[in-house]
Amino acid sequence: MAQHISRTRISRTVGVAIAAAGVGVIALMPATASAAPADRAVPGTSCTVGQVERAATAVSPAIGGYLRNPQIRAEFERIVVLPEPQRRAEVARYLDRNPDVAAQVDRFRPQIDRGVARVIATCDRF
Repeated sequence: MAQHISRTRISRTVGVAIAAAGVGVIALMPATASAAPADRAVPGTSCTVGQVERAATAVSPAIGGYLRNPQIRAEFERIVVLPEPQRRAEVARYLDRNPDVAAQVDRFRPQIDRGVARVIATCDRF
């Protein structure tokens, strides 16, 4: 059972970290603003918010599960449309305040980077 919980927590952390590091899902942050329209462009990609959501869900079905939560979805949509420097700064602030999550991001950096690259490379197909 402990191994299952550990895998579930790691999977969740990796899913959150993938999004937080590159496309802006920070499932553990409280929603603070209204959501962006699904057809709004995502800076640094040729995709819309909706396309990035669907690509992120395809890369990590766990992310799709998180995005069913209205607060998480609103936070995702708020952050993903920020210009990249602002998005990175917001993620950095979040990780500074959450060292356990930051440690998991560091631990899974190669997987996170691959996941982010896959989302960016495939979002225009969604």
